Amino acid sequence: MSTKDSLSLIKPTKKYSKAIMEFRKEFLDAGETQSMPGANKLCDFNKFDDWFSYIKKYEKEETVPVKDHVPSFQYLFINNKNNKILGMLQIRTRLNDNLFNIGGHLGGCIRPSERNKGYSTEMIKLGLKEAKKFGLSKILITCKKDNISSAKSIVKAGGILENEVNFQDSTIQRYWLEGELK
Repeated sequence: MSTKDSLSLIKPTKKYSKAIMEFRKEFLDAGETQSMPGANKLCDFNKFDDWFSYIKKYEKEETVPVKDHVPSFQYLFINNKNNKILGMLQIRTRLNDNLFNIGGHLGGCIRPSERNKGYSTEMIKLGLKEAKKFGLSKILITCKKDNISSAKSIVKAGGILENEVNFQDSTIQRYWLEGELK
């Protein structure tokens, strides 16, 4: 893993359009069309400009494009040494009933070729720092119970398991993070 100082969260810009679409392609090539939590439906968009317009609408309550969704901000998780996108993170500025039970404040994904290298924990820690800028001091993060890697990353970042809830055919674990980061 790169040193922590070489990792950052940045907002997507057109400068990263090619890299973002390559990130998307890696998931599609791996057959992971439904496994991009925190990328705000990137798999559904064939063109960067369309996805970029879509995510910008989420930044204001009055322009959120989907009924019952909440304002959110999209970030790229970057290795600053080579500008490679390692993952994506979405910060939701508040919770509705659905997010309170199964979604949380943070949603994220690490590209398939960069998994199991400790990046997810670092992305969560950076996400917590960023979330505090939105006035969030207690952060909910969820994952499916069978996603052992995500659960370990959340716990390493300081997450405390509150409970598990059933959703469709899955068990969702609900973790809270607050206070100082580990």
